[in-house]
Formats: sequence, structure tokens, C-alpha cells
Amino acid sequence: MVFARKSRAMEKYESSDHAAKLNDTHPSFEFPETTGQRPESDRNRKHKSRRGHSVHHCRFEIRVRGDLEEERCIPQHQRTRCKESREREKQSRRSFLKGAGFGAASLAAAGIAGCSPSSTTTASEVPADNGNKSASDNISSASWREAPAPITEADIAETVDCDVLVVGLGYSGCAAFRAAAESGAKVIAVEAQAESDFAILGMGHFGHINSEFLKERGVNPVDPIEFLNNWQLRAANRSNASLCRKFTNTCGEAFDWYIDCLTPEERSSIEIQFFPTDAGYTTFKNGLGTYIGTASTMPLQEKIIGNMLQVGLDAGAQIYWGCPAEQLVQGDDGRVIGAVAKKEDGSYLKINAEKGVIVTAGDYSGNPEMAKDLLSQITNMLDGEDGEVVSMGYKGDGLKLCYWAGGQIDPYQATMGGDYSNGGMDALPDLLAAAVAGGPEGTGPDSNPVVYAANDYETLGTYLGYEGETLDNFVASIERYNQLCEIGLDEDFGKEKQLMIGVTQPPYYAYAGEKTIRHMLCNGSGIAIDENGQVLSRADYRPIPGLFAAGNTAGSRFGIQYTTALCGVSISFAVTQGKFTGEYVASLV
Repeated sequence: MVFARKSRAMEKYESSDHAAKLNDTHPSFEFPETTGQRPESDRNRKHKSRRGHSVHHCRFEIRVRGDLEEERCIPQHQRTRCKESREREKQSRRSFLKGAGFGAASLAAAGIAGCSPSSTTTASEVPADNGNKSASDNISSASWREAPAPITEADIAETVDCDVLVVGLGYSGCAAFRAAAESGAKVIAVEAQAESDFAILGMGHFGHINSEFLKERGVNPVDPIEFLNNWQLRAANRSNASLCRKFTNTCGEAFDWYIDCLTPEERSSIEIQFFPTDAGYTTFKNGLGTYIGTASTMPLQEKIIGNMLQVGLDAGAQIYWGCPAEQLVQGDDGRVIGAVAKKEDGSYLKINAEKGVIVTAGDYSGNPEMAKDLLSQITNMLDGEDGEVVSMGYKGDGLKLCYWAGGQIDPYQATMGGDYSNGGMDALPDLLAAAVAGGPEGTGPDSNPVVYAANDYETLGTYLGYEGETLDNFVASIERYNQLCEIGLDEDFGKEKQLMIGVTQPPYYAYAGEKTIRHMLCNGSGIAIDENGQVLSRADYRPIPGLFAAGNTAGSRFGIQYTTALCGVSISFAVTQGKFTGEYVASLV
């Protein structure tokens, strides 16, 4: 069914004028952009250090490796050695590297790779005479990686045209749908869910900085460079810094845009987590920053999402409900020019997209085969082939589409969350009360974990099943920690002083249960993208023309794990990136 005018979510609310869009007055930090090659006359020149001092005469050299150009600054005194190294390289290698991942490319660009031939060898291309496996031998044989047979033109029942096609209407998809339509593009979205069943996963927390909303509430502005550096520190520099910089600079503006349909009363009802702060609050703890800026929009989520869709529809966009995308369509040059989707009646719909396709179809953690194949940090610890990954996530349809079109999987697959079956923090007071009432039975056998409470350490340890030396060690470890809290220095583990709160006020609580490593909410990585959301090719790590991804279909955001400086960044990044990717694709000519 084509969704062309009024969303059902919006019908649940009385119509009202949209609030005026708020202008983000916080300055955006922009790194200087450099494009193109240096002119021949500029190849030989005096090199300047970052402080502006002349260092030495230097030659800027363009090295070509397959299709990849690399510019390096070679000091005068190193040129002879590098020339000799290049001669040895010609003799020892059959071919050059055709593409490189973030790590190798970044090292080479910074000059860290040096002149050694071995520093350019990666798993994507191994010299033919070294006896090792080829890159294709190292790719998993999981069945999801094999693209299905193409849907032929003869199977197409209907063809429609647009500028921008959005595949999937989660947080990022709704944002891309609205932003592209507001920018004047002709937009079509396809969504696998039927309109009557439409729902979005997530709790509605939107973690951001420097919005007008936060400024109005008295939350202090954040230095975007400090925030970005902290982000990269948490990600171990495994995220795309240019992409994360763009998020840092625009997430506040995106939040103001996101909630622009709310009334003043609804805006004032939004809670900001952990705000106002107490006197002991500090931004940095053990060297990592934690910021105020998580807006809890869950009670208003239905209205906000409904408005995102309605604004797009009012601008002339269309939605096909119950119509999952099955394949992307590529031209002879590899450019993605559209997609084929299956309508509710089982017929095939072909959508031609003049400017690009934005894939926003969620993660893959709900697909056991894909999870086992890609989430190596979890699957390496599962019990054999029978181990399972349990998640409430999606089935990986978006990542499959991008991969089949030649997209590069993010080498660092981040996961989020765990088992929240006990209700999270909201259920904690009742859980603790049940532990006190339960005595040696704790919260009962049906609770996992089982929480116990007692007025002394030894009794608590006994409830946990400890005895003898194990019980003595349990008691001694608590007493040792309390001693360290008194002196204000954690000599054992380096815990921040202000976080050292002694276990001295009974009742004391502890829990016992089976530790599991297979439960998660979703994964936060997928296909590798650049700063505009354009999917990178696994053939040469260059952007694939016409193909974009956002939300949890995309990677390049969180590095090896979802660890962030404030709550709600997954949704915040999805909306923010969906917005700027939608605007970018709409601007293409």
C-alpha cells in the first residue's frame, strides 16, 4: 500500500502548529578540507611543521598503488634510502595493494608506514609467491554472503522513479526521509512492516550536546573538539573521525529539528538524565569524559516519529508499507541506481533512484547466522556450534543489500547492552525490597540474577553459597575495599577517588546467577561508510556511487564496542546521520 498523505501516528494527536525551528547558535568546528592533487610546481618545497617552523627540505611524492593514490612527505636525507627500498620492492613483489582499510591507509597517509615494502602488505592482497591464502580464501563461507539470483525485468510488475530511495523506516530512515524531502528531492521509502504493525525499536533516549533545548534548560555547552577527542579515545581510534566529527558538530541542531513539532508543555516535560547535577559531579573520571545531554523523549516518541513521516509526506514523498527491498540495482559501472522490492501482494516493484539509495534497515543481531559470522568477540566464547546469540535486533537485511552490492563490512563490530529481563533501573527498588524480604531465598528461584540482602558480610556470603576459605576471601575483599575508601586511594584497581563509596551501610546486597555473554540489545556496526554516509567498496575502499547507509546498518561509529560519553547516542547518531545523509544525497546533481 502506498502511504501518501496522513500517518496514523499523527491522527492520534490534535493538529497544532509546528514550533518554529530553532537555530543552533553554537559554533561548529570544521577541519580544513583538502581535495585534489598537489601541482607539479609544488612537489618540491620547504616543509613546515604544525607550528610553522621550517624543518627540512622535503619532496612530496605521489605513489600509486593500483587505484589508490598516496601522498607522502619524504625528507631530503631519506630519499636515497627510499629509492633503494622501492627498487627492492619491485623485485620482491608481484603487484601493489589495490585498497586499504582505515588502519593501513591512515598509517601510510601520516608517513608512519615509512619506506619498508612489508608495511604495505595487507590481507586484501598477498603476494602470489608467498604461499599464504588469498583474500578470497579468508572470507567466511556463511550462506548469507552469497547474493541471490537477480530479479529479472520480466518479473517486475511496476516501476516508479524518484531522486532518493530510503530503505527502512527506523530512526535513521525517518530522519533521512524527512530531510531529503524537505531539501526538495522526490523521495520514496519502502518499509517491510505493514502500516498497522509499524513500530520502532529503542527507548527514545537522545544523547547529544549543544542544542538550543539544552541551552534553554541551563546545560553548559561542550567544546566539540574535546567531545570528539573523547569519542575517539573511547573508540580506540577505530571509528571514522570525520564521520564522528560531523555528528559532534550537528547533533544539537538535529535534536532541535527532531522535536520541532512539540508544544511548549511537551518540551518542558522532557527529562534530561542526571540533571541537575550534584556538587560532586565532574565531567572527567579516570581520564574519560561523561557529559550531560541525554533527553528522554520516549513518552513523546510516537508523535515525533509520526511528525517526521508527515513532514516528508507533505513535501510530496511516498511510502510503500509491507514492501521490503529484496535487491539493489546496479549499472554496468557498479553505480547503485535503485532497488527491487516485494509488495504486499507478492508482486515486484522496481524503484529507480536518480541520486541515491539510503539503506536504513537496522542491524543484524537478530540473525543467528550473521551474528555468529561477524560478532567474533562473542562467538569465540560461545560453547561450540550449539551456542546462540540472543538479541531483540533486526535480521540484517540492510547489511546484506550493501554487502551484495560490494560494500565493505566494518572491521570492528560493536555490540550493545545485555539481558534487561529484570526491567533495568526502573525495577531496581522493587527488586531490592524483595531481596530483603526473601532472606536466604533472596528474590527467588525465578529471578536471574537472584539478589540477596543481609546486614553483615558473612551472612551475605553464606546466602551466595560461599563457605570456608572462599567465604573468608569474600569478607576480606569487602573490608579491603572499605579501607581503600577511607584513605581515598584505590591501590588495587585505580578507581576514581570520588567514586569510591564504602560498603558500610546495611543492608548489603549481592547477586548470584549464571553469567551470560550471548545476550545483547543490538549491534552498532555494519557496513563501512565515509563522513557523508556513503558505503565504501571492499574492492578498493572507495565510495560506491549511489549507495549510502545510516543507523545500525552502518558502521564506522563506535569502534570495537558501544561505549559512549552519554546515554542514548545510538538513537542520536541514527537521527543525526539520517538527517545529514538525507540532505547530502538530495543535494547531489
